[in-house]
Amino acid sequence: MTRARRLLLTAVVPAMVLVSAMTASAVGTPQEKATVCHVTGNGGVREITVSGNAVPAHLAHGDVLPDEYGDCLT
Repeated sequence: MTRARRLLLTAVVPAMVLVSAMTASAVGTPQEKATVCHVTGNGGVREITVSGNAVPAHLAHGDVLPDEYGDCLT
């Protein structure tokens, strides 16, 4: 299995399922905030807080959700 496919199956797909569940209740309520791990241009990762409505867009361009402990892996 290619590395990209392995990454997709082990990280991205579960994250998208989790985000779908999280944002289902946040859609239409921009007051709700969510933390995402934002991938920077130099390959670093930093934690940012965005509107719940913006989470799908962040995940679509490569950002990820914090792990089960609330940490962003670097």
